[in-house]
Amino acid sequence: MFARLDRYADFLKARYRSDFLKPYEYSLDEITPELRESIKSGRFKRIVFSGMGCSAIVSDVIGTFLNAAGAGVEVLVFNDYDFPYLVPRSVVEDEGTLFIISSYSGHSEEPVRVFRTLAGRYHRTLLLTSGGRLAELGREAGVSVARWELSEPDREYPLFHVGQYFAILLDMFLQLGLISGDHRAEVAELPGHLAADFTPALEEKARTTAQVSQDANIIMLASPKWYMSLLKLAKMHFNEMAMAPATRNYFHEFCHSEVATLSDPDRRYSVLLFRDPDDDAYTRHKMDNLVRLLTRDIPQNRNVVVTEIRLDQPTFMRKYFTGLEFVQHTALQLGRFYDTRSRDLISEAAGNPWYHTTAIEAEAAMAKAGE
Repeated sequence: MFARLDRYADFLKARYRSDFLKPYEYSLDEITPELRESIKSGRFKRIVFSGMGCSAIVSDVIGTFLNAAGAGVEVLVFNDYDFPYLVPRSVVEDEGTLFIISSYSGHSEEPVRVFRTLAGRYHRTLLLTSGGRLAELGREAGVSVARWELSEPDREYPLFHVGQYFAILLDMFLQLGLISGDHRAEVAELPGHLAADFTPALEEKARTTAQVSQDANIIMLASPKWYMSLLKLAKMHFNEMAMAPATRNYFHEFCHSEVATLSDPDRRYSVLLFRDPDDDAYTRHKMDNLVRLLTRDIPQNRNVVVTEIRLDQPTFMRKYFTGLEFVQHTALQLGRFYDTRSRDLISEAAGNPWYHTTAIEAEAAMAKAGE
């Protein structure tokens, strides 16, 4: 068994739930008094996050949660640096917009380019990082920095830590005055709720889902709330941890286009349908119809398997993180089936050697030699 899957299994067993209890592993010491005062005065009505990969994922989760909670702050997320095509000029120029540039490593090139593009707007820019080149540039320019200070980071796979990132950002935003709602008690209760919500039956369903998804194209479908938050991270777990092909789409858009691909009886598909009882009646009925279509006893459906994951917990947090726990257990089982060795494609394609195993191993060897 490869190291990444061993670490993944250990994380799910020992840390996924307990990490919600560490929302204090961050520092605000490098945030300027001027930005603190601007935030406390209520000046910012909108947050624009920019980041890549996992550094952007938590922004989507936070944005969706704050929208669902009616927090009164608008959150936009973009995963690139080409402003004119991604963010309206009116948003960029608005003095009520706070930019948060997120890069856990601080070495990704795209966030650095965003930083440079925002020259002249640094008085309303916050860098969210553990250090690296981004933090150095911020320090040189006098730009505010909020630092991740995780005590047990997995250097290669920060996607393990989205739950803790989520807890930290809610605590951080409350401390800064970006939000007024105090969600700390709800976050602290999550480990206990997840122990009850992720039932043995749901864990067994994850194993079954992994079995029927072997050598199949995984298609994940949900309404917009879950497409933008849960499915984006779920796709990363299937791609990075299981190294399995997976796609996601808005449920209604899929029904108007991609569903046609399921007409070929020789292709294998595993359709994961995330269902929320709070979806509107039209969506619920249309989902029922799709399940009927794809489970009928006809030759075209012989290689199509539909798995319904019900997000029927009482709160957004419990829905989201129970659904994520299901995805993680499915990805772990699927990863063991494929047994594929990583070749550092993400680090090399992104041009960020900080995540590369050779860099990680070299730093570990230096640290050991210095003991």
